[in-house]
Amino acid sequence: MTPFRLRFVCTANLCRSPLAERITELRMPSSAGRPWLTVTSAGTHGQDGLPMHPPAAELLARIGADPAGFTSRRLTAAMVAGDDLVLTAELAHRDTVIALCPAASRRTFLLREFARLVRHPPVTAGLPPPPGAGGPPAGPAARARGVVAAAARYRGRVPWQEPALDEIADPDGTPAMLTACAEAVDNAVTWIVTALAGPPPKPATTVPVQTIVPIDGRDFRP
Repeated sequence: MTPFRLRFVCTANLCRSPLAERITELRMPSSAGRPWLTVTSAGTHGQDGLPMHPPAAELLARIGADPAGFTSRRLTAAMVAGDDLVLTAELAHRDTVIALCPAASRRTFLLREFARLVRHPPVTAGLPPPPGAGGPPAGPAARARGVVAAAARYRGRVPWQEPALDEIADPDGTPAMLTACAEAVDNAVTWIVTALAGPPPKPATTVPVQTIVPIDGRDFRP
């Protein structure tokens, strides 16, 4: 099975895209398994091998995500060519991604734009259910690719929003701005994870015998 490759992109790959990468790992349900999914990040002007911005790493640790082992990467055309979904913090990042690999235009979105798209039922309606949700399941990677294709089809058909409103600005270094950035990322990622992995299966509804009320008033319990 070829894994579904998800990449987050910002400028330096030191704050916004690492936050998105590690929060996605945190929010992805363990029941979905991980062999089907690869989550990475890169920067349009990044340098290879730098550590994550320390305040961002500290924030991740506080919310239960794992910042360990992260090093920055500069975005390349080869990376984008192999990705199934590229989510960017700003319009300029999206433009750079598409300039590097024009064929990726239908699988490259602003992070918050994609989160808005997958909230619309037409994007996920009709997709095969995730494993364990009943019905004939699709492989999780194939289902996630179906979500991306549907989002691309509906990109111009959902209520329009000024693209700049979907941008996530680079924090200015203050704790308040960093927290606001992480909250915006987390909110968007939560919707995206649910769409890609599928909602968790609903537990079977069981009614205790003691609560059954016979229609005609008679009780047939032994």
